[in-house]
Amino acid sequence: MLSDVGKLDPNDATAPYLQVSEGLRSDIRAGRFTAGSKLPSHAEVASEYGVSVGTVKRAFAELQSAGLIVTRQGQGSYVCDVDVDAATANGVGPADLRRHVELLERRVADIERRLAAGSES
Repeated sequence: MLSDVGKLDPNDATAPYLQVSEGLRSDIRAGRFTAGSKLPSHAEVASEYGVSVGTVKRAFAELQSAGLIVTRQGQGSYVCDVDVDAATANGVGPADLRRHVELLERRVADIERRLAAGSES
């Protein structure tokens, strides 16, 4: 159902909901979910990633704010007919900015960790 990348990376400082949304975004980009297709339920995604349903709801909200999915009350969430890469590149909403800042923070922390490890030798 979901990609093999469906588990959270315990070494990744990125918030779990962002890891889930990025995993789903990758699944959409890879064509596992195409325009108009229904995404798995919150409970199914939560089980796959080992997170709470609340975390999945936040991940879905992230994808919805980026214009990648639409959620219909009582029916589920569906992939929108958009270019995923363009939507990601052009998305400048608060959720997208937060995601980019968290990704940058993770990269900086990783660089600092490598520099610290190199200076110890």
